[in-house]
Amino acid sequence: MICTSCYFINPSENVFCQNCGSQLPHVESHKPSISPLILANTLDNSSLLISRGPWQMRMDLWMPFIWLAMAVFVVTLNNTYALILLGVGLAFALYKSHDTRQIIQQTIPVELINKTIIAYGPANTSSRFSLPTGVLYLLSDGLYFKSFDSNEEISFIHIEISFTDTALLKGGFSVFSNWQEIEMNNGMNERFTFTVQNGGEWMLLMKVLRSEQAKR
Repeated sequence: MICTSCYFINPSENVFCQNCGSQLPHVESHKPSISPLILANTLDNSSLLISRGPWQMRMDLWMPFIWLAMAVFVVTLNNTYALILLGVGLAFALYKSHDTRQIIQQTIPVELINKTIIAYGPANTSSRFSLPTGVLYLLSDGLYFKSFDSNEEISFIHIEISFTDTALLKGGFSVFSNWQEIEMNNGMNERFTFTVQNGGEWMLLMKVLRSEQAKR
């Protein structure tokens, strides 16, 4: 249920807005008639989340510290140093995975309220060696990236779905497992790189969406 005063998205059973306290207009919302391949609707936020699970992300972030702790133990034969490294790594993994979950759970941006969101997931526009700074949304008309980090150079980007046929999936060593770069042209000879989890799934969904639009 979307608040008509502040556009905050509330659970359907709410009588008052959780954000501003205004009374909510309880009007039945109907899902648009869309292809079964389009899995989400902005109004009920049933979009497909493309992301590693919370425990997977914690292990992804903790693993380098585990390897480093093992190396320190082999070299120094000192349990204390190894345990300190493991403790620091665990604290870092717990904090950063929580930070990523907070990014994923951000309220849908106001500019996307009237759009159909097919899928979304944590992303950045930097590199595979940076953590998520925002959310990438796959809409019925293309890709939209919204940064929730004030340090991000790019706060938002929209690329029409027709231009996603230029997308290239780039692999390599990264912070997360399956943390991959997708590079594409925005139609104005500008190249943008989105780093996302499970890049192959993004590529497949974009291809399916282009095929759906070509049939219309």
